[in-house]
Amino acid sequence: MLKERLKKVPLKPGVYLFKDKEGQVIYIGKAKALRNRMRSYFQTRDKLDPKVQAMMARVADFDYIVTGTEVEALILENDLIKARQPRYNIDLRDDKTYPYVKVTIGEKFPRAVITREAKDGVSRYFGPYTDVTSLKAVLKVLAEIYPLRTCRNLQRRQRPCLNYDMGRCPAPCRDKISAEDYREQVENIIAFLEGRHHPIIKECEKRMAAAAAGLEYEKAAAWRDQIGHIKKIAAEQKIAFDTPYDLDIIVQIAGERENLLLVLRIRGGLVSGKEFFWLKQAIDEKSSEVIDFFIRQYYDNSQDIPREILVNQLPDDAELLESWLSSQTGRRTRIKIPRQGDKKHLLHRAEENAAALWEEKYQQSLKNWNALLHLSEVLQLEVIPQQIECYDISHLSGTDTVASLVVFTDGAADKKAYRRFKIKNEQNDDYASLRETLARRFQQAAEGNPAFLPLPDLIIIDGGLGQANSAQAVLNSLEADIPVFGLAEKKEEIWIPGSSEPMRLKARDEGLRLLQRLRDEAHRFALQHHQARRSKKLAASELDEIKGIGAARKKALLKSFGSVSRIRQASRESLAAVPGMSKGAAAAVFEYFHPETDNPHLLNNDLS
Repeated sequence: MLKERLKKVPLKPGVYLFKDKEGQVIYIGKAKALRNRMRSYFQTRDKLDPKVQAMMARVADFDYIVTGTEVEALILENDLIKARQPRYNIDLRDDKTYPYVKVTIGEKFPRAVITREAKDGVSRYFGPYTDVTSLKAVLKVLAEIYPLRTCRNLQRRQRPCLNYDMGRCPAPCRDKISAEDYREQVENIIAFLEGRHHPIIKECEKRMAAAAAGLEYEKAAAWRDQIGHIKKIAAEQKIAFDTPYDLDIIVQIAGERENLLLVLRIRGGLVSGKEFFWLKQAIDEKSSEVIDFFIRQYYDNSQDIPREILVNQLPDDAELLESWLSSQTGRRTRIKIPRQGDKKHLLHRAEENAAALWEEKYQQSLKNWNALLHLSEVLQLEVIPQQIECYDISHLSGTDTVASLVVFTDGAADKKAYRRFKIKNEQNDDYASLRETLARRFQQAAEGNPAFLPLPDLIIIDGGLGQANSAQAVLNSLEADIPVFGLAEKKEEIWIPGSSEPMRLKARDEGLRLLQRLRDEAHRFALQHHQARRSKKLAASELDEIKGIGAARKKALLKSFGSVSRIRQASRESLAAVPGMSKGAAAAVFEYFHPETDNPHLLNNDLS
């Protein structure tokens, strides 16, 4: 059927899309001649690469889009892959182990925040940083010397927030600082993050000396400690060369199933950041096509594109990419392999970094893959379970039932795909909660919600035969052909729906250990949620004791101040400035936390 349709595909440039039996796009490719390229996939199975065989076993349909030129096909392919995120295309996964500092330069009054989230294409990012404690301490110092706003939404307020009272915010919301002066603060922080640490260290030393001269030894010691934190952060930005190079180095290491891309950013001769990304091996991509894809993704909408990019593997369309990068910056950007001198030495240094990282990470990746192969054998699965979902139903004190969904991709936790479901069914019934969760999850997928795609290769339920049977019943009703098993914690038994006896694997079995890690991660994810809910309830309960503070005011106070401890420190004026708070309600809150005085004016922080 599909081979007959292939005869009608034109011999023109374009993009082709392979779909599975559910109609989901699982692979997107580009071609100079569509029919010839697509026909190569429909050869006899023994002529295909094993990875291609695995994909073609799922292909039930195809579509294609004709373009005017091969360049148009390249651009369209890039856009479609980003929009559809097919499972068999290159999967770009950055490492989120370490945090970055994000400066939101796209805003009129930017913020500097710690983040582990994906880059938004508008802000500037610095890092990653390995010493998180020192990073937080340094940002605290920067906030004292060059204070910026911390609120997420800059809205005009009747009064500045508590941070302004404490000297930690210049209050742009009340025009207490001009846009020009604020921008200067931002530029000073960016200069520090780019590696120019000396002015900040000098300012800290000046404040330390002033504190010591005033016999404020504790304050002087605190400034001494802050200087130590700054020097720790500075140690992560070594001098690269005497020449103040501004360039990026991209090193690629290609394996059988994955590629490692390491990016070393050099600004003003300093290493200003190092990032690495794992790219799941695409079906038919050469190494030169992988780095081509990566450069397009990495610099798309970037605010920090250098004049020069050094690589150890030239992309296929290097000249086209240079033109595209140059069009974004308004100046020429070159991509090249250095052949001699300092830049070759610098590339070699980056390759050494990448090789060490590859050895460390790839060994774990290989171990995970072997566990998946073994698991597919012992559970007699038709495909290797590259994506596994695990469901856990939990309660907070018998109420607030929540279902947790965790995902392992290629044997490792895929935290971006984790989800929680607040159970709507008020019955305290785990089976009913599980049925509701699965029905909602697959309904989201049926509606095309990318957060719930692709569908898993395997589903694990935290529980025994009853839970496994309930899950199977839902999948049957949805006509979802996905294997499901229950994992009972007490004896680590694996239950197959409809069976009378469980499957028992040896305690050291690598497949069982993988399932245990998955189940334990589901427990951790559920526990994290309940602990957060419990803390929130405890915090809110203290405000419940205050007369005149109902649910709306309680919510507004916590939203404005973030915690009960910060509400406790607030002045009457700051409390009254919260939307929905009257002067009387503010007085009630203030006096609740300060019962030691009968004269409220003695505690008015804003009176002289």
